[in-house]
Amino acid sequence: MKTFSQYIFERVSKSDLDQIEKYADRLFAAVGIDVEFTRHFLDRVNDERNKKPINQAELVRLFRLTYKKHGKKIGNMNPNAQAVIHDMETDVNMPFVLNLRKGMLDLVAKTVMRKKDFKTSNQKLRV
Repeated sequence: MKTFSQYIFERVSKSDLDQIEKYADRLFAAVGIDVEFTRHFLDRVNDERNKKPINQAELVRLFRLTYKKHGKKIGNMNPNAQAVIHDMETDVNMPFVLNLRKGMLDLVAKTVMRKKDFKTSNQKLRV
């Protein structure tokens, strides 16, 4: 049985994530990057620990601003490089790794979370 909050909050489905991935792929294609999401990403995007749920618009905004501000920089990173994209307005953090596959870089979004003071030893790309 669903709780009241599950009816109120818009959950991000697998098909929603597929649409966001297509959008991000189109953006980052100009710098030779393909965007992928892990299964853990889908689990974590709808996690209650985010306090306020992460919605589709926030994810689209995150990719749009990241491409605009850091697209070329990410495109020039080495394979196996890791970093965290941090949206300073919404406190959404998205750690990623770059994998080289068939001569193209894959930006693999490992997870996502809303956290004000996210700690990492990796480079933070702020948007």
